[in-house]
Amino acid sequence: MDNSPLLDLADPGIVQLVYTKTNIGGWFFDAYLKMDHTSRLTITDHPVQAGAAVSDHAFLQPRELSMDVAMSNVNESRVPGQFTGGYSRSVQAFNVLKKLQELRVPIQIHTRLGLYPNMLVEVLSAPDDFTTLDGLQCTVTFREILVAQVTTIKISSRPQVTDSSKRGSPEPVTPNQSILKQVSGMLLGH
Repeated sequence: MDNSPLLDLADPGIVQLVYTKTNIGGWFFDAYLKMDHTSRLTITDHPVQAGAAVSDHAFLQPRELSMDVAMSNVNESRVPGQFTGGYSRSVQAFNVLKKLQELRVPIQIHTRLGLYPNMLVEVLSAPDDFTTLDGLQCTVTFREILVAQVTTIKISSRPQVTDSSKRGSPEPVTPNQSILKQVSGMLLGH
């Protein structure tokens, strides 16, 4: 990965960049050529009873974001020191993206259309031919990790099971005869 120091989020100039400019986990690429924002609602196929809460029959899927990013070997980084220490800025930028994917740590992505927390790099696709010799053009696909808050509630400090129970003593009981059997017994004289 890049040998440059981490972003100093106390620096007002950096804070302004991270929260106002398009970036991938604090990494600023030279160009963002195209972005596809996908938000999908899954609706169940089961019938919904009249008056039922419809929200129980639909749920949001993790959001997806696909970005076509570009990096030139000629320009200087927007943030001093980013994408340095490698063969070229474009190769180092691709190495940063690969490292973000390998680490599997959720990152935050800021775009013009919104903030995406808890995103993982799902797919990297970078053509490498004579047209990209002095740069990088890469499609990066991100997918959101859904995070749930779990709360533990203590219901009682008493144990749920007791060691002894009062069961009483079992006594045999003569079963009741059916009405049909009683009537037939009276008719037959038994």
